[in-house]
Amino acid sequence: MKIWVDADACPKAVKEILYRVAERTEIYVTLVANSPLHLPHSSFINLLQVGAGPDIADDEIADKCEEGDL
Repeated sequence: MKIWVDADACPKAVKEILYRVAERTEIYVTLVANSPLHLPHSSFINLLQVGAGPDIADDEIADKCEEGDL
């Protein structure tokens, strides 16, 4: 299972919770955003940077997620 997050729309407090969850549970979290983000150093947290535009991050998440992902 992986957790996919539209990081442009996600509040900072929620992202911080997800960072802790990723480390504690060893579940991969991928943040999808159209701008660079400062992420904690972790093998379980990744950034996928996409182009700017409406629904670009959502479309990328829909394209990449697999059965069982959140």
